[in-house]
Amino acid sequence: MLLPVRIASVGSHTPQRLVTSAELDAAHGRAAGVTLARSGVESRHWIGPGETSLGMVTAAAGQALDRAGLGIDDLDAVIVASIVPEQPMPTTAILAARELGAGGGRLQAFDVNASCLGFLTAVQQAAFGIAAGTWRRVLVAAVDVASKGLNHDDIESSALFGDGAAAVVLEGSGEASLLALRLTSYPAAAALCRIPAGGTRWNAVTPPPAPTDYLFAMDGLGMMKLVAREMPAFLDDLLADAGVRRDDLDVIVPHQASGLGLRFLRERLGVRPDAVVDVLAERGNQVSASMPTALAAAVDSGRLQRGDTCLLIGTGAGLLFGGAVLRY
Repeated sequence: MLLPVRIASVGSHTPQRLVTSAELDAAHGRAAGVTLARSGVESRHWIGPGETSLGMVTAAAGQALDRAGLGIDDLDAVIVASIVPEQPMPTTAILAARELGAGGGRLQAFDVNASCLGFLTAVQQAAFGIAAGTWRRVLVAAVDVASKGLNHDDIESSALFGDGAAAVVLEGSGEASLLALRLTSYPAAAALCRIPAGGTRWNAVTPPPAPTDYLFAMDGLGMMKLVAREMPAFLDDLLADAGVRRDDLDVIVPHQASGLGLRFLRERLGVRPDAVVDVLAERGNQVSASMPTALAAAVDSGRLQRGDTCLLIGTGAGLLFGGAVLRY
């Protein structure tokens, strides 16, 4: 699959509140150093008073548009990836388009939820629309506020996550810049990563068995076992689709799933360890925003340059696997 789509610009937004792992140790009665040791995260940012998903995604989108020299009415579509939206309806994409000053009748706007692979799923939809001639330019943004859904009695999950937002502007290109994109699922593993309540089954009208059912829970070891078994072949197929080898990859931008997951990527998948973008220690896992935040960090630092070959790769609840190879 070769698609004539390129990333025109990137943007990101970091919320106000810096939370260190030492603070979490003190706040939740853990021994000094336990949160850092269990998560690999030294600090993460959480939203502060007055901050919202909408505010973050609008800031990231505005930065991406400014860098591309575009306004909201230069776009044909806005797609926002998020696990938990600003509100059930209308969509965060519609609300963001309004905040950015979009004129009526000018663009399509919708949300996607594919857990930590929401950004890649949105990129896929945007790329298909551009390649089909339906759209010329699309803003793809991702935002999550993980801090509002953590169970701090569970160190494995509560130590790991941060909040944030990031965005890219995608546009048609005269050459094939998106070399390959694959998304697949292992539904038998659906229970490994979950928030059971908050939908139509359990909610304020029909409460769940326990209040903690509204909070995030995961079986990190179970997920890692499946990833270790299936990810090598997934990556082989993705690279074959793109017609590139591991040594051809200049920069690797993974979803910042966990310290263990990033170590597996470096040590077990045959890629150059120095090519891997790792912002976990200072960002944590930002869920849908994790991958595009790492991508924006690579671009902003100069690590990812025009013409470089870049691999985006990650996993998500479901269990989902996803990856893309692009010429930046």
